[in-house]
Amino acid sequence: MTDDPHALAGAYALDAVDDAAERRLFEAHLDGCESCAAELREFQATTARLAVAVAEPPPPQLRDRVLADIRNVRQLPPESPRRDEVVREIRPRRWRRAVAAGLAAAACLVTATSVGVAVRERQRVERTEAAYRDVSSVLSAPDARSATGRAAGGGTVTIVASASRGRVVVASSGLRTLPSSQAYQLWLIDADGPRSAGLLPGDRGRPVVAGAWRPSDKLGVTVEPAGGSARPTTTPLVLLSPA
Repeated sequence: MTDDPHALAGAYALDAVDDAAERRLFEAHLDGCESCAAELREFQATTARLAVAVAEPPPPQLRDRVLADIRNVRQLPPESPRRDEVVREIRPRRWRRAVAAGLAAAACLVTATSVGVAVRERQRVERTEAAYRDVSSVLSAPDARSATGRAAGGGTVTIVASASRGRVVVASSGLRTLPSSQAYQLWLIDADGPRSAGLLPGDRGRPVVAGAWRPSDKLGVTVEPAGGSARPTTTPLVLLSPA
């Protein structure tokens, strides 16, 4: 439990304050601290934006698989056929062997496809969970601070930075679409100059977690060649420093 309620805004926005007394302390503190109330509103807005960014729709084949499996679920136990209803099937052995071979091949194909889909789905879930943990770690840090700025040419960029975590979360919205030969590159800039923090992904609504954040850093976004540059070649579209 912390004695400083000012440090709880980020964790409270994520509903990550588990201690009941700590929650009451912060909620009582909010009534008389406009700076914490404003910071909480910023964190809640940022958290909502980041949550939407990392959310992913279910795979399109999931509905078809569920509907196909429902047809195989028995609602009632099957009735045993009466002896006089049993009809003996007489087919050539060669035909039976061909059918059996075809069914075996189909079963193998379905199994292989199902395993492949399951593996890909598991990998996607693991990537999503890892991204959420990274984002949550920064947003819940006691020293997390945020800033939002409008980029030249349209769109906004939001950052949440934590010196104790040494990381910054970057999310963008409405940036203009670039040709395939260009990309948005992130830079951490201090008195020693700019350091590359990677590229914004193609789906730019998805937040990016960059490392090696320092309290003296500012975050800039430039337009660079598709593979990125060692040094900025254009003027930053936006330059942000958390308060």
